[in-house]
Amino acid sequence: MTGLGAEAPDPQSGAVADVAELDLAPAPGIAVAASTAVALGCRARLAGSIGADALGGVARAMISRAGVDVEHLRPMGRSQVRVRLVDPRGAHDLLDFVPGTATPAPDLARAIDGASAVLVDGSEVPLQIVAAERARAAGIPVVCDGSAVREGLGELVGLADVLISSERLAAELAPRTELGAALEALARLGPSAVVITLGGAGAVGLHDGQVVECPAFPVDVVDTGGAGAVFHGAFAAGLLGALPFVRCLELAAAAAALSCSAVGTWAAVPSRDAVLDLAKTRR
Repeated sequence: MTGLGAEAPDPQSGAVADVAELDLAPAPGIAVAASTAVALGCRARLAGSIGADALGGVARAMISRAGVDVEHLRPMGRSQVRVRLVDPRGAHDLLDFVPGTATPAPDLARAIDGASAVLVDGSEVPLQIVAAERARAAGIPVVCDGSAVREGLGELVGLADVLISSERLAAELAPRTELGAALEALARLGPSAVVITLGGAGAVGLHDGQVVECPAFPVDVVDTGGAGAVFHGAFAAGLLGALPFVRCLELAAAAAALSCSAVGTWAAVPSRDAVLDLAKTRR
């Protein structure tokens, strides 16, 4: 759920502000990544749990309408709710309401069957370790998107073919002063390709021993909340399209930049044409 104002504290000053826009949508994460991949021409399915309440039903319907297969999403418990308060400058605060419910194990064999890649984001580490192990055994590449250290994440990273890491996660897993050294240290954990996202500075990656820099695409920033998940989904789409590593980076950076130009992570997932047009400006 994303609000702008909404009889709630302004993210910068703490003062009450009026509502300018209210958006109810799935929170940033693997659902947004999957929706982005679909928008760029891929097929996607989600496996895991979703709230068995009315909010879960709304989220499931929105994910399905985006073209993502929800057959393997198991209804369970109350929905986890994140309220994002976004100010006109793009800054935001988060208020989380997280019920203590377990995640049911989906039928991973069916969920992974026929997949060309498996995306994991560290949100349910034990389940995603099992999924990554099964994917690797089946010769399916694993793309791991990480933002913060959680118990077991190191094992999950070691099972990934591609690691997309936030600066925060890179600083914790591979504390180095130079980005090149950090990339090499992350690669030694197991992935054959590593990307560190740098927010407004773009992204930097390491593949086949080569460091590739990708500056951010210039856009008028409104809301940065879903950029990481959009980057993850767009990079995976580029990978599935057999694009070279540098083109995957450019595609992901262009999609992430465009997602920052509107309020709300779900509605801001960009179209394929818009992403390709922006990416082409680099050539």
